[in-house]
Amino acid sequence: MRRLLLTLVLLAGCSGNPTYTVTFAPLVAGQPFSCSQSYPNIGTSMTTMTPEDFRMYVNSVSLLRAGGETVPLKLTPDKMWQSDTVTLLDFEDGTGQCMTNSPETNFDIVGTAPEHSDYTGVQFTIGVPADEDHLNAATAMPPLNQPALWWSWVGGYRYLRIDVGSNANSAWFFHLGAEACTGASTSSITCKYPDYPIIALSSFTAKSAKISFDLATLFADSNLDAMPDGVTDTTTGCMSSTADPECPPLFDKLGLTFESNDPGPAQTAFAVTQ
Repeated sequence: MRRLLLTLVLLAGCSGNPTYTVTFAPLVAGQPFSCSQSYPNIGTSMTTMTPEDFRMYVNSVSLLRAGGETVPLKLTPDKMWQSDTVTLLDFEDGTGQCMTNSPETNFDIVGTAPEHSDYTGVQFTIGVPADEDHLNAATAMPPLNQPALWWSWVGGYRYLRIDVGSNANSAWFFHLGAEACTGASTSSITCKYPDYPIIALSSFTAKSAKISFDLATLFADSNLDAMPDGVTDTTTGCMSSTADPECPPLFDKLGLTFESNDPGPAQTAFAVTQ
């Protein structure tokens, strides 16, 4: 069974810090994620899931040393997927039901860090940095120039966008982003719940590791066939909106507590395997 790979490839350099490439490979029920494939027995209703979109922003990537030191990975801007502060990971290729008109994909985070022989962990945050979250996607520089990953200048960006179909729903959404944002201008906006999952993983080898991240695990306690009642639930899936009953189990899997800034449960969506 193939696992999600998070590979740190050390590239030798003549001077300066070496370059590390963090490579992601998404899965569904142990199989490689593909827009052209459907996956049975997903979620509490054991529905058949058909992917439609899968993208996310990542920032604040660090390597963790055995002694507890956190070493930031300095991102390498490429004018498309990555700035010096944030990376866009794009796992959909526009085929199958992923009718995104976006065939390009990106599975890598690239950056530099001091070379050490005792890197034993990795840490990253899902989301757009707070001081950039309320830019306008129509005028922002890459990779924040993505209207499909943007709600509004007040609402900010969709940190994580997963759209799927199920037996009962043509589209079921999980869009993670900041909640309860208010303000009169981009410089004055504040969000009651920032909703930043911080993923920290240990038992990590220096140059490579295998990290499982399975959408079947993410959706394990969710009913992808649930239909909104129009009263207590007005959205199919979770759009990180107030009192959405379908958000808590998804937030739990990412180590967040829905509508709270208190520490969440231990995240279970990511795990290191060797």
